[in-house]
Amino acid sequence: MYKFFCMNTNIQAFDLPENTHSKVEKLFRKSEQTLSRFHSSSELSQLNHSFQVPFICSPILFEAVKVAHLYYEKTSGLFNPYLGKQISSIGYDRSFEKIKPININSERLCRLQEKKKDIISFHAGMKCITIQDSVYIDLGGIAKGWTAQCIKEVLKQDGYKSGVLVAGGDIVAWGKKQKIHLEHPGDKHASICSFELTRDAGIATSSIIKRRWHSLEGITYHHILDPRTSQPCHSDLQQVSVMAPTLTEAEVLAKCMLILGWQDGLSMLNKFQKQKPLAAIALTKRGEIVSDGDLSYFIKGGSLVC
Repeated sequence: MYKFFCMNTNIQAFDLPENTHSKVEKLFRKSEQTLSRFHSSSELSQLNHSFQVPFICSPILFEAVKVAHLYYEKTSGLFNPYLGKQISSIGYDRSFEKIKPININSERLCRLQEKKKDIISFHAGMKCITIQDSVYIDLGGIAKGWTAQCIKEVLKQDGYKSGVLVAGGDIVAWGKKQKIHLEHPGDKHASICSFELTRDAGIATSSIIKRRWHSLEGITYHHILDPRTSQPCHSDLQQVSVMAPTLTEAEVLAKCMLILGWQDGLSMLNKFQKQKPLAAIALTKRGEIVSDGDLSYFIKGGSLVC
């Protein structure tokens, strides 16, 4: 195993030869330098300050924002990468470990404006993005998932036939069968279930437990915003893991299901499942483990060990 800290989380590489480790870390750090909203010198921060001015992007920034916008459209705005102002207004305006209790009042809170079709525009030939509306892009978890997915594709093209990359709670695995444990959000030494992954897959986990903070008024906040309210989401779930052919899509759907709750989340999963195999495993606020979807496609025997 190779381990390092990047993109505000622990990154781990398994089942990869030592000569790949420096490349994996270099690519993750390049993505962090480009896509972080916390670094004023990052390309994303520069883009966020270029309101209505065409911004020529690196391929990394252009593709990451384009993919995020694609899922914004596919989910009718439920997955929303344009909540940078809203998440900052409740205190998450710096790396998580640096968050301090602040006074969060009605004047500080930033509400989401009505969803617009022309919020952003892309010019593929020039790799140019123009922010048409007064928003700040926050790529959040999709930046990690998309980066890990891209690195996996690079490694496969380089001839590495199997491996596992773990970025926080997100996993991309390819090649041989892999034993997977889904961590319990309340106990890093425990898992909610385990299974043997039998094919290439991305597994993304979204939780309201791990990234929490308090205002000076004693109100608890977390980092998963419901774009319909501009506030931390409230559903019957505390954690969702989604399995998909790519980690990017798994990341998007895990977040959406956490916002919607189990039943409405399954309805969304089923719509996407018509096009490709998907499966979901969730931990409810009552402590129950629930699952649905094409588990047998991804998991040996289609069964979980809980």
